[in-house]
Amino acid sequence: MKDLNLLYVFEALWRDRSVTLAAENLGLTQAAVSSALKRLRTEYGDHLFMLVGRRMEPTPLASAIAGPLLDSLSTVRKTTGALMPFDPLNSRRQFTIRTRDVAEVLLLPAVLDALRSAAPECGIQTVYAPIEETVSALATGRIDVALGYLPSLERDIYKRVLFQQNYVCVMRSNHPLAAQAALTLDDFLAQDHLLVTYAGSGHILLERALIEAGTKSRIKLRMPQYLAAPHAILGSDLLWTAPQALANLMCQYYPLTARPLPLALEPFEVAVYWHQRFHKDPASVWFRNLLSDAVQRIPWPEGPAALQRRHHADT
Repeated sequence: MKDLNLLYVFEALWRDRSVTLAAENLGLTQAAVSSALKRLRTEYGDHLFMLVGRRMEPTPLASAIAGPLLDSLSTVRKTTGALMPFDPLNSRRQFTIRTRDVAEVLLLPAVLDALRSAAPECGIQTVYAPIEETVSALATGRIDVALGYLPSLERDIYKRVLFQQNYVCVMRSNHPLAAQAALTLDDFLAQDHLLVTYAGSGHILLERALIEAGTKSRIKLRMPQYLAAPHAILGSDLLWTAPQALANLMCQYYPLTARPLPLALEPFEVAVYWHQRFHKDPASVWFRNLLSDAVQRIPWPEGPAALQRRHHADT
């Protein structure tokens, strides 16, 4: 067999027994897999795989040659580390991102726009899972990357920091404190608060800082979703401590105002995370680079505190 790529197609068909599944797992179109199968059939003078019910079952010849062919492919992988290149223009792969609503609003439009240009037949699915399930899903490939502020993702995980972010204080535009030029710590601590919180996120540090500052009894509303927060503070005097970029965006669409946070909190890192098992996988590498490049080009709205330095390095 002169074309090594045909070996990958044979392996995928042997494993998946489906042209559709083989195409998805290889990051190819069904037409490309069908074309490769046609070439295999011509080379061996045999159908190799035939549709029986809903499955592509191997012929006796395919079963006879499968062992030597797959062993050969395994040997090639061990000696050269060869992986089938990812072809974004012909792929119909669905990339799965574990994230929350804040990243869906701030980052996904730019990523989707970049994907539409570079890989028009590919798509994106977002999911949410607890940290333990996220690690497992990243390891098995059910999730391609995780996106957000997730310092608890550590075991066998790589990350690329996309940018750093500050917290700001958000309130309705006619809030009694909105007329003040600056928000003092005393005024901040004297108000009731809304807090977005969920397990596994680095934002737990924000909750800890608020409690240590003496606002535990002042946290009147806790919720797991960021995009519900503006509606809650529009009809109340609650203060919402939120990521600056999200606050700036929400202030464009709602009668809200943001002020620099009077608490001394360190900026936090927004990053993309992936499992080391897929560190060199061509499709994963390509998608991580596309995601990172798209985020770097986002024209962030100006606000009361500027976004901090950007990063573009794997760790």
